[in-house]
Amino acid sequence: MINGAQIDDFKRFYFELDDNKPIQILLNRHENREEGWFDMHYEFELGVVLKGKMKRSYLGYDIEIGPGEVWFCNMWEPHGFEILEAPCEVAVFVIDPRYLATTLFLDRDMTSTFMVPPMDRPRTAVNLKGEIKNLAKKVQQRFSKKYDADWAKIYLFELLLFLMEEWKVPLQESNHGHRTSIQGALRLIFEEKRLITTKEAALACHMSVTKFTALFKDLMGSTFSDFALQYRVKGASFQLKNSNLTQETVALNWGFSDASHLHKYL
Repeated sequence: MINGAQIDDFKRFYFELDDNKPIQILLNRHENREEGWFDMHYEFELGVVLKGKMKRSYLGYDIEIGPGEVWFCNMWEPHGFEILEAPCEVAVFVIDPRYLATTLFLDRDMTSTFMVPPMDRPRTAVNLKGEIKNLAKKVQQRFSKKYDADWAKIYLFELLLFLMEEWKVPLQESNHGHRTSIQGALRLIFEEKRLITTKEAALACHMSVTKFTALFKDLMGSTFSDFALQYRVKGASFQLKNSNLTQETVALNWGFSDASHLHKYL
C-alpha cells in the first residue's frame, strides 16, 4: 500500500519495447495539483523534472523533487506521484531492462542505479542541476517533434553518466544484500526464451537456492519463477502482435509447451 492505495488497484502499463526501440521517451505536463496516479510496469523508469515540483512515492519512502532533479523506478516496483507545484513538466525515459543489462556502453553496470533501494539511488548533485535540466530540455525539444531511437540512447547514457560519475553502489548490511548480485539471473532471463529453473538461476549467481530465493524476493518483490514467467508472457504477447508466426510457434519460442499453455497466462 502507498498513501492508502492498494497494490492491486495500481495501473499496470505495458510498453512494447524491443531491440529496435529499447527506450521510450514520455513528455508529460501536469497542469494542476490534482493530477497524480500510482502504477507499476516491467520496464525501468528514469525521469527528470523540468518545471514545477512533485513528490514521488515508493513502499515506505517518499521524495520531493524539483527542476533538474531525477527519480528512478525498478522493474515491477509500485510507485506513484503527487504534484506539489503546477504546472509540472517532466521528461521520462522508459527502458527495456534487457537492453540496459546487456549493453557495455559505459563499461559499468547501469542497472544497479534502479535496483538499489529508493533512498540509495543517485541524486542530482547541486552543481549539476542546471546541466541535467538543460539536458532534459534538449530531450523535450527533440522528442516533441519526432522519435529517434539513437538520440534516445545518447541522452539516456549522458544522463546516467552525469548521475553515476560520483555515485557508488552502497554496501548493505541488511537483508537487501548487494543489489547487483542477481544480475546473472536477470541476464539468463533476458538472453534465453525458455523456462529457467530457480536452481539454474541460483547457479548463475553463485548462490545456494535458499539464499538466491530469499534475495530475489527481497529485491524484486516477487519470486524468481513468477518474475521469469511474466517476462516470457510479455515477450510472447509482443511477438503475437508483431509477427506472422502461429500461436503454436510463438508458444514454443518462449518456453511454453503449446499454444493452450501460453493462453492460460495471456
